[in-house]
Amino acid sequence: MSQPPPQRPGQIMPNGRPRPGAAPGAPGAPGTSPLPSQPPQVDYGLPRLYDTSVRPASGLTRPRYAPHGVQQPQQAQPQSAWATQTRRIEQVQAQGTPVPVGTIVSWVLAGLLGLILLIVLAGGFIMFALNGSSSPALWAVYAFIALLSLIVIVGLIVLADRWDPQPLPLLLIAVFWGAAIAASIAYVVNTAIFYVLYAVTRSEATTTFVGSTIGAPIVEETSKGLGLVLLLLVARKFFNGPLDGLVYGALIGGGFAFVENIQYYLSVPEAGGTFTQSLFLVFVRGVIGIFGHSVYTSLTGVVMGLVVRKWGTLPGALVFLVATWPGMFLHACWNGGTSIAQDSLGLGGLILMLVVEVIFSGLWLALIGVLVFDESRLTRVRLGDYANQGWLTHQEVDMLATWKGRREGRRWARSIDAGPVMKTFIRESAALASTRQRLLADGASPKGLAEERRLLDRLTTNRQALLAHVR
Repeated sequence: MSQPPPQRPGQIMPNGRPRPGAAPGAPGAPGTSPLPSQPPQVDYGLPRLYDTSVRPASGLTRPRYAPHGVQQPQQAQPQSAWATQTRRIEQVQAQGTPVPVGTIVSWVLAGLLGLILLIVLAGGFIMFALNGSSSPALWAVYAFIALLSLIVIVGLIVLADRWDPQPLPLLLIAVFWGAAIAASIAYVVNTAIFYVLYAVTRSEATTTFVGSTIGAPIVEETSKGLGLVLLLLVARKFFNGPLDGLVYGALIGGGFAFVENIQYYLSVPEAGGTFTQSLFLVFVRGVIGIFGHSVYTSLTGVVMGLVVRKWGTLPGALVFLVATWPGMFLHACWNGGTSIAQDSLGLGGLILMLVVEVIFSGLWLALIGVLVFDESRLTRVRLGDYANQGWLTHQEVDMLATWKGRREGRRWARSIDAGPVMKTFIRESAALASTRQRLLADGASPKGLAEERRLLDRLTTNRQALLAHVR
């Protein structure tokens, strides 16, 4: 069955008459019968960050497929249970779901990276047991302390990811990539750089400063950023904007810091340091500077997410080459500033650097809040596209795309014993909005259109299921 052509906004007046200048044969033009029920039109605005229509006609930013518009549903949609809460219809049968190939691949990849992480941790423990000057049991103590910092980071990111949660296997892949792959690459390359620098300069102080200020930021942010490229290419469906990039980047950075912190904590007793020195290092790295690596890599993810949302997958992957620069710059400033402050200003310099770190962490937390608001606004704009074509009501857009509306919707759904249905409705509506933005950025690919069709079917099913619970 052929689908009706997409409607151009502005052809039909609210009273059903054609607008001046409507083309003959267009909906609402003379000689044609008007649509059975033209949905009311609401202007949800179009912030420039979401607008994908302004782009060069050629080059990497040109979409691979033709632009995609929202079509009207082929049949009348059920009345909104959220708007009326009175009408009851029969429960529709659940539709079959396709085999979740992407989910299976994600779990397999997460398991493989988890196994690599175990090997890395076991290797570190063996090396410490063979070469360390302290008891091997100390390794487990410091590993546990480093794990506490990672738990704090993961908890914060889970809270930030509440609007449109990412799949668990992808979150695990991010943590494991940072802890296993990125940390291993950085350890090998940084060690090689230090050997080369010392061979050239014959100065341990110069080698340490140059290696930590220039070499380490470049190597570490590149190895962590490659994990973002992997997630973008493997799970593009779930990498749709700057908040997604921040979530994945922060977890990659948290995993990396977990392994690196173990190394730093153990370096103090290996060098004959005191317990007080170890405690101070734990305080500096695990408490004050807990978000350091998460901040650096999350900035890479934010830049990639902005490009992906506006111009599509390929530009988002290629921008990685420059998206790491903000993280590298801040990383270099922190490493170099810490070395200079410690050598020149002593304890006062370190206190100054810690104050700067606290202020910077506060700004990063504020950025998370801004991106969460931005994500909810995008959901409202894109669901508004479907409401303007009759797929759902504008009251439902307010319910699905605002924090207050979601709370009220869940509360009402629980009162009619439809809490799980409402939870699914909210989650899949957010996925539909992300899919719509992805179709605008990448073009109307067959795979993307199939996903939109599936989510629209699920939207209709969820609305009918809510109606079935109304008493």
